[in-house]
Amino acid sequence: MRKNFATLAAALITGGLLGIAPLNSAAAATPTCDWVASYAGAWVPMYKAGNTVNCNMVRGTNSPAVQKLQHSMNLCYGENLVEDGDFGGKTRDALIRTQQKAGTAADGEYGPNTRKAMLHQAINGGCIRVP
Repeated sequence: MRKNFATLAAALITGGLLGIAPLNSAAAATPTCDWVASYAGAWVPMYKAGNTVNCNMVRGTNSPAVQKLQHSMNLCYGENLVEDGDFGGKTRDALIRTQQKAGTAADGEYGPNTRKAMLHQAINGGCIRVP
């Protein structure tokens, strides 16, 4: 009886019996930005397969989305990054400075909170914030 209870409790905790994915599952993770979208009047990083701008980028990411982030930081924040699409140390350091200026957590990782706080290249020129 005790063994059955322990098995049932473990299944409930991991979500197996309730049909809920565990918090550390891939389903709960924010996808990596890999493309660029026209969104709310600006060019912003997006996750193409999911057609969403709710995505993230960290050091080691390499994509057109990183290149757009680099361009926006150059244009809107006066950074002097090579726009090569490689999220390396210089891009991370520039993002930390951008996050500090934008008033959001300065962790060097791009995600939905940074997207909402920072300025992006506007489609018609200049820089704007997006939701």
